[in-house]
Amino acid sequence: MSTEVKTDTFSLRDARKAPPKKRAKAAINLLRRLAKRHGKAEVVKISTEVAKKIWERGARNPPRKLKVVLEKEEDTVYVRLEGEKKEEE
Repeated sequence: MSTEVKTDTFSLRDARKAPPKKRAKAAINLLRRLAKRHGKAEVVKISTEVAKKIWERGARNPPRKLKVVLEKEEDTVYVRLEGEKKEEE
């Protein structure tokens, strides 16, 4: 079981095109779509720390950029914040 680890900075500015009260949700969906493309996998799992970071300032003001670590195992990509410890399963 080999894992590929990749660090990326994703721009979430396209989430600003969504209505103000739906921007954080749009940012999560955008992050999922970008991780799917960059990680070349069908399943994307986003850690709770990443979700908390996006929702930290409320639904109206998600961050414009986010530095994350993509970890690919088989056909699944795990998205975590840079510096976040890996959850033991």
